[in-house]
Amino acid sequence: MEEYLNLIPVCNEKVQLRKIEGKYYLLVPMESKLDFLARKLHGDYRRIELDEVGAYIWELCDGRRTIGEIGKALKARFGEEVEPLYERLVTFLLELRKRYLVEFKRADDIV
Repeated sequence: MEEYLNLIPVCNEKVQLRKIEGKYYLLVPMESKLDFLARKLHGDYRRIELDEVGAYIWELCDGRRTIGEIGKALKARFGEEVEPLYERLVTFLLELRKRYLVEFKRADDIV
């Protein structure tokens, strides 16, 4: 777990966080030619629903904060609700990375 805390998550610039009818969504553009049918049925974006904690994490993935710093901000805002903090945070961010929604940088890669 320790090896993840110094990584800096950076959001995919093409993905937008929006609040629609009281719910948070990541809007992921469907750009592939293979998405033709999905675009016809659902519009230009695939929507991924997030809870308030997930939306806050997304907002903190600005390319400046480490996972450790994001964890401290989560703890300050949500308290015990986010425990076990780093296990949940890293799992969530790894899932976003699998979907190409975030990438990780090392602090020494940032100029």
